[in-house]
Amino acid sequence: MRLAVALVILASAPLAHAFCRETTVPVHPLFPAGQCWDQGLPVYWAKSCVGYAVQLDASKQITADQTQQLMDTAFAKWHDASCGPSISVEFLGDVECHAIEYNQAAGNANVVMFDDASWPYPTSAAADTLALTHITYNIDTGELYDADLEVNTAQNQFSLDGSGTGPDLRAVLTHEAGHFLGLAHSGDPTATMWSKYVGSSMATLAADDETGICTIYAPDGTRSTADGGVPAGDCDPTPRHGFASECQNGKSSGCSCTSAPRRTDGRALAWIAIGLALAARRLRGRFA
Repeated sequence: MRLAVALVILASAPLAHAFCRETTVPVHPLFPAGQCWDQGLPVYWAKSCVGYAVQLDASKQITADQTQQLMDTAFAKWHDASCGPSISVEFLGDVECHAIEYNQAAGNANVVMFDDASWPYPTSAAADTLALTHITYNIDTGELYDADLEVNTAQNQFSLDGSGTGPDLRAVLTHEAGHFLGLAHSGDPTATMWSKYVGSSMATLAADDETGICTIYAPDGTRSTADGGVPAGDCDPTPRHGFASECQNGKSSGCSCTSAPRRTDGRALAWIAIGLALAARRLRGRFA
């Protein structure tokens, strides 16, 4: 296992679009916001459909069934983009697991989970962080292997329909779904992938968001990669090594669920990746 770390910044020419993609190299903390980091390989899901699961006990603020409904709506915003992107995300079931982990020799699950008791991250990524998305990818190709989404319900009281005073969870989850699919923060302040939470409008994709998802997952099935493009794999939402509904190694070391979490806030984001040819990292931004 090796950790991918990069502390260099190379100048890049301005891009014609505002959307940005997550890559296999961590963004340097001093890299200017609103610009696209171009170091490393862009990440992408190879298969034409991906599965996700929901933490069974969910949160005091929201049930597992409500979470599924909001996540299905959030993912639908992306795979229903006008161009007809060649990617969809399917619900596989509830899982008992509440931990971040990717297993190379056991089942896995792309889990949506909630932290009611406490937010287990440093102050710099704490109170202003609404959610975090953690990803695992192949550092040699950029192919995504796993993604977990973690919501900060310990420090935030969310609105489930946009009518309350707290952050609109619909908007937060739509933004995080973009990270799940491989998009980074956009330089377009009207975009769902804008780095700061601006309200319920983020639950609806802007033109820049649609351009981003359609670039990564072209309607003809091609995945946009550093080498030009690769054809999409078959539609099989089963996670790598099988779907798992229970933690294998316990919360301290992470979860792999065995039957078979950037952040959304008005504030920050995170990622994790692991492995042989894999990498583990947390990526931060200011999102909302």
